[in-house]
Amino acid sequence: MYKCKICGAGSLKWVGRCPECHSFNTMEEVLADFSFPKKVVKFRKTPPAVSPATVLDEQNFTPSTRIATGIKEFDLSVGSGLVAGQSILVGGEPGIGKSTLMLQVAEKVASAGIKTLYISTEESLNQIILRAKRLKIEAKTLFFQALNDINEVLYSIENGNYGFVIIDSIQRITIPQSDSAYGSINGLREIAHEITSLCLKKNCGVFLVCHVTKEGGFAGPKTLEHIVDTVLYFDSSKRDSYRILRCYKNRFGSTDEVGIYEMSENGLKGVKNPSAYFTSERQADSPGSVVVPCLEGTRAMLVEVQALVVPSYMPVPKRVCLGIDSGRVSIISAVLEKKEGIKLSSKEIYVKIFGGISVQEPAVDLPIALSITSSYMEKPLPPNFVAFGEVGLTGEVRGIINPVARIREALNLGFSDVLLPQSNVKDAKDVKGISGINLHPVSKLKKIIEYLV
Repeated sequence: MYKCKICGAGSLKWVGRCPECHSFNTMEEVLADFSFPKKVVKFRKTPPAVSPATVLDEQNFTPSTRIATGIKEFDLSVGSGLVAGQSILVGGEPGIGKSTLMLQVAEKVASAGIKTLYISTEESLNQIILRAKRLKIEAKTLFFQALNDINEVLYSIENGNYGFVIIDSIQRITIPQSDSAYGSINGLREIAHEITSLCLKKNCGVFLVCHVTKEGGFAGPKTLEHIVDTVLYFDSSKRDSYRILRCYKNRFGSTDEVGIYEMSENGLKGVKNPSAYFTSERQADSPGSVVVPCLEGTRAMLVEVQALVVPSYMPVPKRVCLGIDSGRVSIISAVLEKKEGIKLSSKEIYVKIFGGISVQEPAVDLPIALSITSSYMEKPLPPNFVAFGEVGLTGEVRGIINPVARIREALNLGFSDVLLPQSNVKDAKDVKGISGINLHPVSKLKKIIEYLV
């Protein structure tokens, strides 16, 4: 018979692609095991360790308290701090800064008096201590170990009485009694289940660090998202000094929160003003450039949207988009041509969100329409303008959620004029603290052409 060297799946004949993990050329011929089939296991009825409870029994349960790490961007990503017994999956490309961030978080947690264990599966004990010294980590309650055996890892967690455990990374943990290679999907699922179950029993928080594959997908731990409480992924590439940590799942807070970091020689540092970073190099008098206040979770940030409209000499004009859904740009282009008479069917359109961030919310519809129209007409917007709003298929501009937070962020960055939907004007005027800014409500796309002309 044949057996996959990645996941251990078996097949009676050779196949080029594994039927379980879908890997190519991983089936190897092995001697068939002709052992007799085992008896069917019958389930036993055993009483549960904990009896059912109701909300009236709340006095018997202690509420979860937040543990602030002191790293503002990280606390914002996980929802204002960590929770005892929380399991967190941290992913990203190799070299993007996962180990650096985990060492800094471990140092902050240990400095708060919580006994913390950092298990390195990729580096020796000497290497990890030298890295910690380079980052000036000196917490006395932070302990380091270099382990690969799952049995040794579980023993350390069981007998160490730790408050938090960091495993960097989970792919390198091996199961000696298993024939499958380390990093396989089945092995990772089993390892993560054992670790998280033990940490939940011990009320110990755990960080599981994971990597991505060559194709850009998360290797194995993508299947572990349902096991952990929180999932954090580094979004941007490592080509620049800035890193974006995004929260995709959180049982103890809101999702889609982001933390903006800057990589320096002393480790990762939180960016105090991300809006200024995303708009710092903007050229105010350029056609096609629009600033939009977008929401990432509960946080408002200003990002720059740029569009370039050029004649096309191809039968099918290009629609190239970076940081935004290309379908959204195609719909807005069709609405502009149908309702406003802007001939875009023979034009190539390029739209980009700067800063390495991806924007998917509907508030970016109006800025996209503005940037495309501005580039088409070669008319730049005033330098102190920001815009937000959703565009309907009939050309109407619809309201969006939380306009006040967006306007306040624009006011903090020195913008004085806001182009917003008519239905959001009342919400903005009823809130104090946003005086000194001019509101320009629009209900149709025709109004945006008046601002350009």
